[in-house]
Amino acid sequence: MPQRLNILKSWKAFVLLIAGVPLAAYGIVRFAEDRYGRLPYFAPNNERTGSAEDAPGLGEFSFRDADGKLTESKEWKGSITIAHFFFTSCPMICPLMMSNMKTIQSGAGDARLISVTVDPAHDTPENLRGYIRRTGFGEGSWQLLTGDKRELYRFARKGLFVTATEGDGGPEDFIHSDRLVLLDQNLRIRGYYSGISGKEVQLLLDDLKKLQHER
Repeated sequence: MPQRLNILKSWKAFVLLIAGVPLAAYGIVRFAEDRYGRLPYFAPNNERTGSAEDAPGLGEFSFRDADGKLTESKEWKGSITIAHFFFTSCPMICPLMMSNMKTIQSGAGDARLISVTVDPAHDTPENLRGYIRRTGFGEGSWQLLTGDKRELYRFARKGLFVTATEGDGGPEDFIHSDRLVLLDQNLRIRGYYSGISGKEVQLLLDDLKKLQHER
């Protein structure tokens, strides 16, 4: 009888081992994919693509920061960037987005954070400085940018593709989007996220780590 029990125990151990090895291998693969897997690229129509050639860079632009200093697209190259649009007088969505950007900043390492206004008539460099003082949003490596409305709106529509609406950046044109955009060091779009969702913000932080491992 003891010998039979030993045989049964050995058989069970063998079955558990056979079953456990694939599960362990699957877990290792999933861990590696979740932490180190490559992110997709995004084409102008917001569709995912595996090819960097199908994901054009941002093109040239120039805006001004809260100190009135000119910021050009060439200065972004070489850095991972998280960008979105906001305006300082926004009463509801923007404060939550900016708070989530603050959370992202704490875990973003050397990534560049950019908040671009869609209301440049009000959000002058001087007003952006006051906003930074009042809220603490836009400090450190996080820049708040303003500029010519037509150029800002062209950047939203043809650079980051955050909206499908058309417009010329005229007085009646207005863009409001909750999307955060993740760009790699070659200024190609690698992800879109809702800036008002805690789950999406965490996903962005996870994807940011993947992108940092691609370098």
